[in-house]
Order: sequence, then structure tokens, then C-alpha cells
Amino acid sequence: MSSRTINPPMVKPSRESLLEGEEKARLQRRQRTGRIFQALTLTPVILALVLIATLVVDVYLDTWTWQVTEPNESGQTFVRSSANGWRGVVEQELAARGETAEDVRAFFSDPEEIRKFNARNRVELVYVPRILNDVTDNGTGWRWVVTNNRDDVVENYGLLEGRRTLTDIKANLEDGQLLYLNPWIDFSFFVRNNSGNFWLAGLVTAILGSLWVVFLVVLISVPIGVGAAIYLEEYAPKNWFTGVLEVNLRNLAGVPSIVYGILGLYAFVRIAQLGPTILAAALTLSLLILPVVVIASREAIRAVPDSLRQASYGLGATRWQTVSQIILPNAVSGIVTGVILSVARAIGETAPLLLVGGAGFITTFPNGPLSQYAVMPTQIYSWLGAPAVAFDNAAAAGIMALLMVLSLIYALAFFVRRRFETKW
Repeated sequence: MSSRTINPPMVKPSRESLLEGEEKARLQRRQRTGRIFQALTLTPVILALVLIATLVVDVYLDTWTWQVTEPNESGQTFVRSSANGWRGVVEQELAARGETAEDVRAFFSDPEEIRKFNARNRVELVYVPRILNDVTDNGTGWRWVVTNNRDDVVENYGLLEGRRTLTDIKANLEDGQLLYLNPWIDFSFFVRNNSGNFWLAGLVTAILGSLWVVFLVVLISVPIGVGAAIYLEEYAPKNWFTGVLEVNLRNLAGVPSIVYGILGLYAFVRIAQLGPTILAAALTLSLLILPVVVIASREAIRAVPDSLRQASYGLGATRWQTVSQIILPNAVSGIVTGVILSVARAIGETAPLLLVGGAGFITTFPNGPLSQYAVMPTQIYSWLGAPAVAFDNAAAAGIMALLMVLSLIYALAFFVRRRFETKW
């Protein structure tokens, strides 16, 4: 038998083994420098996230306050499980005020009496702490209470301050005073009208105003913006005019919003004599977001491969057929995402709307484009300028509501982008 020599397997040398001495040291220094640079670029991101989280937490804490009040009415709180919604709480409150069963039935059968009750009272769920030697037998835990616009707020403590000094606050309570933890952002906050009394201040008027303004903004800006993007990308000749137009569009996207407010005040409120109405606000915000809609739509259209256009033309399709059946369906995700993000910017704008009449005290619901209005940012602004300190807590609740709306819009934009995104 012939013997065969078995060679050992070839081992591929590593990159480091090929480097010696100074070259290996230089490679290590470059790698170390790269890791340091990566850490330095990551630091601002982490810092920004920490600052945003700190701001949100600070605002959220302002939506909870420990309040010492002197009730004007019954001053009773009711067990959460004993009341069947708003009607059950009101029935118990009226009974505590000394109303008979017949009076309560008559109250609920009279819409005008219900309207007056809602205008003067607020039904809310509060946390009542345990108080030693409490002779009112109000109970503890989460309970229903009906506050009145004539209730006197003796003290108003922040969540952390009140929790830290809760023992002293309890010790200083006088007869007839009520202590509870009040969550300002609750369901009733979103269904109550605006009021000059912080007990009754709500956000429903501003929410309806925001919906009206956003609806008209979308109706005005989307057809114009998308149409302009299609023309500039698919039909416009490449000459000096379109070059100037493109430069101006990008410049207008960076103009401060207050400038658009001044333009809206002069052009729509005064010259067009629309006054401080929803339509004037919608036209102003449409000018604000129109450059962004055009740019985002153009980028989405430009992202469609040119080979699809050429294939469409090669099959005999007209330019309109190519645009409507090939380009727009493939660009719709980018266009919709740009529109949603532009609308989110419009919802959060305050400065231009203050100039075109959005800072008034509005308590009526808008019923058309020519109605006076309040939107969520301007409502928060007016609360922050109110003399009563408790309005700051209402403003904090409004800020949290606005952040939730914006978060939902951004989440919708992310979903649309991922759901309909086409990878070429």
C-alpha cells in the first residue's frame, strides 16, 4: 500500500497577524478614535432625549395638585363604585344638598336646569387621603366629588411638594375644609367648555376649533401642494424660472411662522376682511405648510425609478396616464407622510394664530368657516396668562393633551410610511 501525506488545513491569517509593530499600533489608534467619535455623536442624542423626557415629566407632574378647599355646596365625596356615571354622582350630590327624590327627578327632566348645573359644577374623580380625627366621614381613596365655581381654594400644592408635606397639610386642616389630590387631565377636561373659572375650564372648544382649522388646511394645501409638485417634476421645463421657483420654495420652508402670521393678518384679516375667523387661520396655516408639502411631494415623486416612466412610455401610455397610474401610486406613501407631518406642524403653531385672532376668550362652538375660534395652542397660551395660579395646572393638562395628539399623528405618519413603503 502506498502511503499518502495528509497536509494540514490552511489557516487564513487574520488581519492583525499581517500587521506588525507600528502599523498595528496605528490601526488600533484609528479604531479607538472611531469609537470615541461615535460616542461623541451619540452624546447629543442622549442629552436631547433626557431633556425632552425631563420636560414631559415636569409638565405631567403639574397636572396633579393637592388642593385644600372650602366647598360652597355639600362638600361630600362619594364612593366610586356607588355611582353609575355622571348621573349617579349628580343624584347623590343633589341628595346631599337636601333635595328630595321628586326634586331630583324634576331636575333630570329639565334640560335647562342640567345646563345650569354643568355651567356651575364639575364632576371629577379625586383621591382623598386618610385624615385622623376626620368627623365628616368622607372616606378615603378614589372618590367622586362635585366642585362648584364658588368653592374657595385655600391652598394649592404640587404633586411632589404636597406628598412631602402631606402630614403638615393634614394637621393644619380646619373644620369644613376638604383635602384631595386633583388630576387635572381627565375625561371631563376634554368635554367641558372654556370658562373664566379654573374649576370649570375645559378643552372641548379648542379641540373643535383645531379640527375645523386642520380640515380646511388639508382641503386647501394638499391639492395645491401636490399639484405643484407634480407640475414641477413632470411637466415644468428646466429653465431659469423653475430654478428661481425651486429656490424660493426651499427658502419659504425655513421662514419663521410669525412672518406668515403677519402676512395672514394683513392679507386675510384686513384686506380680505375675513376678520379673526377660522377661514383666515386656515389660509394662514396653509401658506405656512404649503412649501413643506410641495418639497415632500417632489421628493416622493423623484424617488420613483425613471425606468418605470420609460417603460410606461414604451408601452404607449400618455404622460397623464404615466403620472396617474404609475408615478402617484408608487409615491403615495411619501406624499401622505409629508402631508401628515405638515399638518402636525400646523396643529402645534401658536404665533401666527395669535396674530390672526386666535387669542380671544371663546366659549361657543364653531359652526362654520367664518366663526370665531380657539385652538389648542392658543387656549394653552391664554391659560398661562390668566391671573389665577390654578390655570397653570389647566395649561399643563392642555400641553399634555396636545403632546398626545401630536404623538398620535407622528405615529400615524410612521405607520403609513412603513405600511406603504416601496423598496426599489
